[in-house]
Amino acid sequence: MTVERTLGRVDEDLRTGDVAMARRRLKSLVESLPHELKARERLAEVCRLDGDRTEAGRWSYLSEQRDPAEVDAFERACGRDPVRIMQGLRWRGPEEQAASELARQRLLEIRARAESAAGKKLDWSDRGRDVSGPWWEGLTAIGCAIVVLMLVGLVVVGAVTVFRWIV
Repeated sequence: MTVERTLGRVDEDLRTGDVAMARRRLKSLVESLPHELKARERLAEVCRLDGDRTEAGRWSYLSEQRDPAEVDAFERACGRDPVRIMQGLRWRGPEEQAASELARQRLLEIRARAESAAGKKLDWSDRGRDVSGPWWEGLTAIGCAIVVLMLVGLVVVGAVTVFRWIV
């Protein structure tokens, strides 16, 4: 389905009051065509209709006309972490593919901030989560502790059961 046809269906969804369907269509469009700024801006508009300032800030981040309060809400939701902001923008490919110079500059700026924070080179194709660092190690330790406690519990239950059979 072409961008124009999808946007036409979104308009029809909005005319019939189906904001949720319009939002789903636009999210799918942005996922498949992340460079399509018109789709991002339209998704931001629909998020505003839903009262979702955080998502409106995410999708209008690269726009020329954006609400600073919405962008701030998106950045706060990302913990103001430039790596998470970079991942949250759902961009793929080089910045040169941006449809406007302003969008390209914003992408370059957030990637530079993210690389500085991460201490390594990043690119937009890496959509996976970084499973390293202290938070992951802590989560792993908690998971291991739970498994050990369950095994100890099973050993105790098994020992009590064997003892009851014998006695």
